[in-house]
Amino acid sequence: MDFVKQYLKIISYVCSGLVFAFAVFYLLANLYHYFELRKDYISSFDNQFIVQDMDESLSRAKNNISSFNPNTYHGKVSTNDMQLVKNEIEYCINSFNNDTLKSMRGKNRITILDVYNLRNSYENNILSDCVVKNLHWLTTVDESFGSTYLVNNREITTLYVESLLGATTYLKKDLLNNSSYYYNTAIASTSNKDVARDGFFEVMDAYNKAAKFVEYVSSWFKMEAEG
Repeated sequence: MDFVKQYLKIISYVCSGLVFAFAVFYLLANLYHYFELRKDYISSFDNQFIVQDMDESLSRAKNNISSFNPNTYHGKVSTNDMQLVKNEIEYCINSFNNDTLKSMRGKNRITILDVYNLRNSYENNILSDCVVKNLHWLTTVDESFGSTYLVNNREITTLYVESLLGATTYLKKDLLNNSSYYYNTAIASTSNKDVARDGFFEVMDAYNKAAKFVEYVSSWFKMEAEG
């Protein structure tokens, strides 16, 4: 009987040791992966041309909607509709001032995690809150709205919106692949830096295209407001 107890005790010690070893391995693997995903692309966020171009488009859009005065407006689109459109464009401009983009201002190192956060923010703040909720109606506008320009350019607008909706599909796949656990060689580490760099420009290109779409709508708005 004592032999059985000793045998069971040895088995329990072995099992405890295996569990502890696995826990340590899992912890170290997570830490290793944590640091690998932070392989960065050394660059100043604010000094990138694509970021400056986005900011300039949003600034022009803001100036365009400031020209609307409901007291002096006499265009074909109703004053109430114009006010609603102004609110929608203004909301879209503000959606670019989200927490993720604000956190990128002043950064000189861009990681894969930054790219991941930027992509999620693009999907939630730009696509969902701005394009889909506020400007998607431009793809279905008809003559009753009163704007011949929007009706004549509806197909182009639809293509533009569709391109925005699918802008970061490939990037999402790349980021998911990069979240897999594997032993990183020097080549793989360099690849992580490349993903951070390439992913950054891909997601910021999507932001920039969306900003130019907002500017495009605001240009029509200004033209309508000024007659």
